[in-house]
Amino acid sequence: MTIAIVGSTNIDLAIRVPHICEKNETVIGSGSYEIFGGGKGANQAAAVAAAGGKASFISKVGVDAFGEQSMKGLIDAGVDCSHVIRDNNSATGLAAILVDQNGDNAIAVAPGANEALTIDHINAAESVIADASHLVVQLEVRFDTVRHAMKLAAKHGTAVIFNPAPAPAANEEFGPVTYFTPNEVEAAALAGIPAEDENSLDKISAIFFDRGVENVIITLGARGCFVRSAKERIFIDPYRVDAVDTTGAGDTFNGFLAAALSRGEALGQAAKYACAAAALSVTRHGARTNLPTHDEVTDFMGRN
Repeated sequence: MTIAIVGSTNIDLAIRVPHICEKNETVIGSGSYEIFGGGKGANQAAAVAAAGGKASFISKVGVDAFGEQSMKGLIDAGVDCSHVIRDNNSATGLAAILVDQNGDNAIAVAPGANEALTIDHINAAESVIADASHLVVQLEVRFDTVRHAMKLAAKHGTAVIFNPAPAPAANEEFGPVTYFTPNEVEAAALAGIPAEDENSLDKISAIFFDRGVENVIITLGARGCFVRSAKERIFIDPYRVDAVDTTGAGDTFNGFLAAALSRGEALGQAAKYACAAAALSVTRHGARTNLPTHDEVTDFMGRN
């Protein structure tokens, strides 16, 4: 079945630096820079397609060279872009990314056309959400737009995967959420509890359950992944790799998770598959050029 993705489309401008700069500090990079397709929504749509899923993307880009580049890259990746809108009044979103020697990053985003994706545009694509097995959303577009998309999904019985990145205000109402996928920093910020150990992760999950979440999947970076539902509690051990660029790892995780769930895989196995995909992705440069294929992930899991 189709997986609908509502979210951002950006162009990523990446500079490799010896360390992430402090306030008022200028850091000289590697001497060159790279331009990649990015945006959490677009990355997740491409990840769904890389995992063998049928991705239908709802987004907005500018009528500019970056918009053309973004559309071509997504279509070449196998994403249905028939509901990606071209906006004459806004530039395509842009992310400036610093990547240090350890593969860690700092990112600043100019939303551009992403801010102009409205409830009206979601209503125009309601049939896509209605026909999908899962809806994937994040927060690089307007919160009211995302919340409306989730309500339409609930209306049509479509499961919602909500990746709260960047983290919203702690008191925001989510609406119905089937799978909630924060990383440990986002989970701690939203729950007001540090995500330090099993006890704190259980407490954080309970807070999210009280807010209407059915399943909590907290990604823990090098510590793996924590899965909590009414029926199960699972720690997924990390896959040990040499990271060169962590940009987009969370997006890879969410796209592969959605694809696995849409195929009917159990939550724990789907999360393990998504962890493996994210681990492979950080061994390569770029938020979308680093995407592994389904076959690469299954082979990697078999060897690890």
